[in-house]
Amino acid sequence: MSVHLRGDWLVAFVAVVEARSFTGAAQRMHRTQSAVSMQIQQLEFATGATLLSRERGGVVPTEAGERLLPHARRMAEAMRDATQLFETAEASAGPLRIGLPEEYSGTELPELLSRFQRSQPHVELFVQCASSERLDTALDSGTLDLGILVADAEHKSGEALGYDPTWWVMSETLDLPPAGPLPLVLFDQACWWRQWALDQVNVAGREWRIAYSSDSIAGVAAAIQAGLGIGVLGRSTLPAGVQRVPDWLHLPSLPGSHLMLRQVNPDAPGASAMVRLIQRHFRFGE
Repeated sequence: MSVHLRGDWLVAFVAVVEARSFTGAAQRMHRTQSAVSMQIQQLEFATGATLLSRERGGVVPTEAGERLLPHARRMAEAMRDATQLFETAEASAGPLRIGLPEEYSGTELPELLSRFQRSQPHVELFVQCASSERLDTALDSGTLDLGILVADAEHKSGEALGYDPTWWVMSETLDLPPAGPLPLVLFDQACWWRQWALDQVNVAGREWRIAYSSDSIAGVAAAIQAGLGIGVLGRSTLPAGVQRVPDWLHLPSLPGSHLMLRQVNPDAPGASAMVRLIQRHFRFGE
């Protein structure tokens, strides 16, 4: 039997899976919930399989839906990419101002921005690399169009891109004393990671001393890498030669951080294409 599938059915299927609800998918697609439900019904009729199931946590794909999902995602991304081909240069010309958290300046994100610039040569890309607090302020004031922010659970704002565990780490060459104050490498007073770290050391009942303090992620990472003490860093941003602290320190686990995408000017030149590129990067690692 020949099966004929339509692209808009697959796009709706992906939207429902990612939103975990028909209502959320309808909002994302700017359509009515009944229209999205009809597309899913047509898709299931064409495939002859039940693709979605309502569970306590929301709508999830069935076994057949799981098999279809990667193909549907590729189709949805291909349709979005094809749409971009017909965006005129005049419509996308002008400045796009992006904020990038300092701790991610050494990851794949700069290369992602470079790929965007090559594909959108008429967009005047401006990138500000700073702390999330400064980027948040710039977004509030309108001096940035969109930004990626690192936030704790209480200060999440925007679209969640991912979760990054926070680890106690040290240099591979550092010999920690079995007793006495722990040498700490921390951010300055303005960073919430600093208070996290001090609270957890106190919970463990360990004496401590501040061996190095910096308002820069690069400064903190370099000091830890050089063996000046132990500190806290996100798992995805660990520099070479740095490892987790040993279990015998009995330091409590730290809450991780949330990577958020915040957009305040969706009409900025190339903004929609940039948002799609960022979402695809964090969803599929592309």
